[in-house]
Amino acid sequence: MLRVGPIRLHWSLLLGAFLFCAAQPRPLLLLGYALSIGAHVLGHLVATAGTRLRVSGVLLHGLGGELLGEGEVSPVRRSVIALSGVLAQLLLMLVALRAGLPADLHDALTRRNGVMLLLDLVPLKPLDGAQAWRLPRRMLAARRARSRPAIPSQRQVEKEVADLLSRIRR
Repeated sequence: MLRVGPIRLHWSLLLGAFLFCAAQPRPLLLLGYALSIGAHVLGHLVATAGTRLRVSGVLLHGLGGELLGEGEVSPVRRSVIALSGVLAQLLLMLVALRAGLPADLHDALTRRNGVMLLLDLVPLKPLDGAQAWRLPRRMLAARRARSRPAIPSQRQVEKEVADLLSRIRR
């Protein structure tokens, strides 16, 4: 693994570029690969806004990238962050479809980016699909949890019992 400041480059990045370019490493195909991965990581980064996550770096690999840092988020937010990388790639694809781009760059940002996007949605770890496809179930569980009455803690119950007993003794 190569480290450049807060950016870590995994060896699979080279394999990903090789496969993305179909063993024809033309400059605009490589640029499209870099833009696809950049959009993916930026999507993850944007989704962390307003959370307790402290991002300290990025690990770039063959199918995108991962944010490095500390902090906890809810399961729903974890799924949203995972899905955001793919959604950013989709946005890049839609922009590329509307823009007049050279053929290699258009191909890289539409067809090849789309293949990467679909691969990343496979529901297996460490791919984003492993978290993203859990979003509907997690949202439903969070909604159910909000609608249930809060269960008091043991300390709160003990305090209320002690208060009740003191009132009865008076």
